[in-house]
Amino acid sequence: MNERPTLLRQCAAEVLGTFVLVFFGTGAVHAAVLTGAQSGLWQVAVVWGVAISLAIYAVGAISGAHINPAITVAFAAYRRFPLRRVPPYVASQVAGAILAAATLYLLFGNILPRFEASEGLVRGRAGSELSAMMYGEYFPNPAIAKARAWSPDAVSHLQAMLAEGIGTALLALFVFALTDPANRARPRGGLFAIFIGLAVAVIISVLAPLTQAGLNPARDFGPRLFAWAAGWGSVAIPGPRGGFFTVYILAPILGAIAGAGVYQAVVRPALARSGADAARDKRNRKKGGSTVQPIQLILVGGFLGAGKTTLLAQAATRLAARGRRVGLITNDQAADLVDTSILEGRGFAVQEIAGGCFCCRFGNLVESAEEVIRRVDPHTIIGEPVGSCTDLSATVLQPLKKLHGDRFRVAPFTVLADPDRLAQVLGPPEESPLHESVIYILRKQLEEADLLVINKADRLTRARRRDLEEAARAAFPGRPVLAISALTGEGVDDWLDRLDTGRPAGRYVPEVDYDTYAEGEARLGWLNARARLHATRPVDWPRACEALLEAVRSRLAGESAEAAHIKLFLAGGGGSVVANLTSTADRPAARGKVPGDCREADLVINARADEAPEALRRIVEESVAAMARAGIEATIESVSSFRPARPTPVHRFDEPV
Repeated sequence: MNERPTLLRQCAAEVLGTFVLVFFGTGAVHAAVLTGAQSGLWQVAVVWGVAISLAIYAVGAISGAHINPAITVAFAAYRRFPLRRVPPYVASQVAGAILAAATLYLLFGNILPRFEASEGLVRGRAGSELSAMMYGEYFPNPAIAKARAWSPDAVSHLQAMLAEGIGTALLALFVFALTDPANRARPRGGLFAIFIGLAVAVIISVLAPLTQAGLNPARDFGPRLFAWAAGWGSVAIPGPRGGFFTVYILAPILGAIAGAGVYQAVVRPALARSGADAARDKRNRKKGGSTVQPIQLILVGGFLGAGKTTLLAQAATRLAARGRRVGLITNDQAADLVDTSILEGRGFAVQEIAGGCFCCRFGNLVESAEEVIRRVDPHTIIGEPVGSCTDLSATVLQPLKKLHGDRFRVAPFTVLADPDRLAQVLGPPEESPLHESVIYILRKQLEEADLLVINKADRLTRARRRDLEEAARAAFPGRPVLAISALTGEGVDDWLDRLDTGRPAGRYVPEVDYDTYAEGEARLGWLNARARLHATRPVDWPRACEALLEAVRSRLAGESAEAAHIKLFLAGGGGSVVANLTSTADRPAARGKVPGDCREADLVINARADEAPEALRRIVEESVAAMARAGIEATIESVSSFRPARPTPVHRFDEPV
């Protein structure tokens, strides 16, 4: 399993990547100014370009190799880069630039005074920007201004801002174009790093005479801050003409936002047709005309804890082994979804829809599917709706068939069932620990299934499996019933094959009492939380995760509250742990691995229980705080607890279309 690197590891990668960039790039400026080693601007520009390519190859797989605060901000604005990660990324980039400047000063420190003496410079006084330019940047370029006898106003403050803004806008546009999977013209096989480097070299060759072409707030501010401390003082900050903030920090950030925005608004929308659809046109062109093969859309419904996320991961892996590109869509009533973290950690292209079910966020469902198409040009998209939602055939499948049938080929609707929950639906209501209105939702989910799949077959005896299958067929006639294990993969290929038989989707549209439906959803308290963990001693992280869920389970049991589904995702030390609890009567189980000597970890926990939200929040917070007894200090960074609002679908069809 390929796990997502921790934030600490990503920040370390940004430090290293920016160090490589600034060491070689600014080092080339040192060599050119102090020794004349570079014969012309283009040679310096090429070194900068190669440095960027090397930095991307070195750390791109870990952090994405932003190595530039302006690019980080642009990714946050348009590529869903988490806002909370922007400050640590930027701080890491500045730190890497400072370290590179200090290293270069250590290497060239004996030559610098000789150069200053030969040029009649006094460090920190007027004119010493001719040596300070090896660290921070100035407008106009001090070396060229001296050679051409330019006055300081040869490049105005506004012209300098425009130069840096336009240069960074072009850089961001090229970065977005070269890294966009939907752009079929982009270079393959990792060659995009070389072309990004070439783009920087070309921009530098045009703008460096004016402003030295910073294009990167960290590249300028880090070395400039070091130069200020190394004796250049006010010549470094704020500089002879000021403007270090507006020209070399503000203008690049605004330029990157503008350049990326142009790509997103002008180029990218066209790729949805010229890229994905045009490719399918070519693959599916038929004699006498041309047709576009719709993308297979698989929706997997089912109650909380049925194992939908595990099935999505298993299905995506098996489809990829068949040579099919797959995208995934997760769904929840709030953000910070464990499912998304798990699937992204497996390396899949994932879109998350928060704030309501697919039926209430139908437009977001279509937009997310289009985003997946632009990202990976998939053959198949698999989505999992919120586990407490029903009436999906009427509110999601029928509208998709009616309004977007030319775009998506909707597969027969699969409803995944946990064996114990299925038995509760099929048995007397008084024997279920769930409220009757919640059982109503479960039954309606099963009634609208085109294909009823019993999960966790690996935990069933042959006799119980047979009994459940027969009971399900009797209770829901006409539906194929299949038993699988999403965890082990048993039966998953058979399930996928059944989705390709051409059977219609959404054959059943049961009547739904929305008052009872809303009551059932409102019975459940929901909690999504994110925490930062610090271990004061070696920890058995899987066992700690099980202990955390056991503490939650025990507190819920003490208050006679039934757990619908509680799950967590912990990432740290290059590994991860997933843990689940699907009933108060059950025991938590964890899988995965995090090194015992790992000291820092990120935790995401989702809890759904037949309990008041405020009580659920108290239980989870107390359980997280109790981890201190195992030597784990926890800081909860975000938490939301609530009851779902009454469902209000965008569309509803009374019968199949």
